[in-house]
Amino acid sequence: MSRFLKAKSWLSTLSDSDIGSIVSQINTEGIYSAPEFLSKDELLHMQEFVSAAIEKAGNKTVSLKKDEASDTRLNELVDSSEFSDFIFRLYSTGFGTPPPNLDCYQILRCLTGESAAAHSWKFHYDSYMITALVPIVVPSKGMRGDFLIIPNTRHMRSSYALNLLDKVLLDNALTQKMLRRRISDGQRVKRISLTPGNLYLFWGYRSIHTNEAVDDEMVRATVLFHYADPHTGSFLKRQLGRA
Repeated sequence: MSRFLKAKSWLSTLSDSDIGSIVSQINTEGIYSAPEFLSKDELLHMQEFVSAAIEKAGNKTVSLKKDEASDTRLNELVDSSEFSDFIFRLYSTGFGTPPPNLDCYQILRCLTGESAAAHSWKFHYDSYMITALVPIVVPSKGMRGDFLIIPNTRHMRSSYALNLLDKVLLDNALTQKMLRRRISDGQRVKRISLTPGNLYLFWGYRSIHTNEAVDDEMVRATVLFHYADPHTGSFLKRQLGRA
């Protein structure tokens, strides 16, 4: 049985002009959203998987890699020619050169309970140029884990060492405190209330981002697809054992 027909159909019908418009919006607004990327049945199936995974984990936060979340059937989407071709075109248009590869690092993050706090309010850069985010479950009240982004604050670094320096400077208490203060001051930080089933695209490597906290009794589940690590061949990265 063929799945994700709606998503694959949308991806395959995108013209070069459409891709250019998506890139332009990411460059200017920081993020692009494609509404109702997943069908209702596909979304319901994934929500049921999330509920079962959280219960199995003892009602605590759990993160599952691609093979661990194969029952979501998302592999059929990300491994499809339609999705791979879309990522190739998006990267090529956005950065003026083909991507180094089309390998995907996929993670399903299910935040709930007291353990969710450890996965919130951590501003960071991704290691991959393109991040595609699909919300599966989003709280309808209280602290919903809204997505926060300061878009396109850096360019691709010429070496992994410079990239690592950026991350070290960002991942310290003083910088994190300053960034959290920006939110209350309304300075540059974009807040996005996520909609389950939508597709969100942004330059994860170039943009500082995080999620707000989630109330203990609520669930926030998102699947993230990361593409194009510009430092994949770095000797220093291999020596440090970094993903």
